[in-house]
Amino acid sequence: MLSLLLAIWLGKLISTLTKIFKIGGGSAAPGLYALKIDPNLVNKLACQIPQNVVITGTNGKTTTARLLNHFLDHQKVKVVRNATGSNLERGVASALITQSDWSGKIQAVDLGIWELDEAAFNRTVFSLRPNLVVFLNAYRDQLDRYGEVDTIVNRWRQALAKIDWNPTVLVNGGDSHTFSLMDEAKAEVYEFRVKDHTLWTEGAGYQSKRSHQDDFLVRDVKNLGLKGTEFTLEDGKTSKVNFPLPGIYHIYDFLAAYGAYFLLNMPVDNLQEMIEGYIPAFGRMEKISIKGQEAFIFLIKNPAGATQVFETLAPELKADDQLLIALNDNFADGTDVSWIWDAQFESITGQVSSIKVICSGSRAKDLAVRLKYAGVDSSNLVVEEDLDKALKLAQKAEGRIFILPTYTALLELQKLLTKLKVKKEYWKE
Repeated sequence: MLSLLLAIWLGKLISTLTKIFKIGGGSAAPGLYALKIDPNLVNKLACQIPQNVVITGTNGKTTTARLLNHFLDHQKVKVVRNATGSNLERGVASALITQSDWSGKIQAVDLGIWELDEAAFNRTVFSLRPNLVVFLNAYRDQLDRYGEVDTIVNRWRQALAKIDWNPTVLVNGGDSHTFSLMDEAKAEVYEFRVKDHTLWTEGAGYQSKRSHQDDFLVRDVKNLGLKGTEFTLEDGKTSKVNFPLPGIYHIYDFLAAYGAYFLLNMPVDNLQEMIEGYIPAFGRMEKISIKGQEAFIFLIKNPAGATQVFETLAPELKADDQLLIALNDNFADGTDVSWIWDAQFESITGQVSSIKVICSGSRAKDLAVRLKYAGVDSSNLVVEEDLDKALKLAQKAEGRIFILPTYTALLELQKLLTKLKVKKEYWKE
């Protein structure tokens, strides 16, 4: 008990100091150092929460968790989660420390929503012991840190085999990798998918040995451009849905969040009402205004996610728009940026070739070469590694600004927009 108290006190102190000195929002550092004092802190605190949900995958974790939280808000469910997107064990620990009192008691919480990095899942799931596990997808991401997709999925499979409780499992039936996990789960398994749509994946098709059905199915998708999509949802009954985020990939995030909400036995009669008022997480198709100029931010971090963003933007780009892409190779991004050669920049070449593209970040030159091979004329490419200067250049455009940063570039962008008073510090949002 003493080690837990010391860990919590230290974590709370670090959290306070990082906010006072504006060196972070206490999203990771408190948990990092607290876990050194009590490695079992997550389990000791999480076990006090009546229900826990874990969401993992290479793409869509933050949007799915935020959507689920948004739905639960409508039912006055009190939620704790690692809302800043710090999805390693330290991020979970930091959120739990913030929620606990000085004696280590978690109070006034009905449910925990935990987004877990695809590699952190294999350890942290045993500390959280969730009632519900959601597998979103498995794309090639940060090869220098995690290896090929099969490596990640095999580790998920091994973790599921070792689980000694019976969590409900929800898997993406449109991704052959996550769909294959249906045969590993020991308890109830449900799936979600978009009819007549197959996700961009490197895996072969998979046939489950279990009898199954499309538990949460979307069909008849109508693209509304940047305004979002309309579709029909089938979950035992049929509902028409108007969803404010564009792109098929966001429909999968919706299905995962809605499926989790449904499996938590929450009322679903007012679904469209619940969707209204949803605000995207920073960088996840977020619309902002920079000194009166309309701007959109799309996080890109691997071939599949980037390609989906390109396909969403391609029909929307106009000649007077400005595209700013920022590519970093920091540890949190993955130091191997060769993934840009698998991302289908060609999806937007027809539009991009007629507008200027600013390449920024530590690997801006590599990005410019990739765009040139994708068909963008050199005269339309500007290389400016400094993101602050690149953002100022982008603001000279007559049209809209589309900003596509990798993860650490997104964090840097947040700071720049905070200085411009466009955004708040990320831990305050």
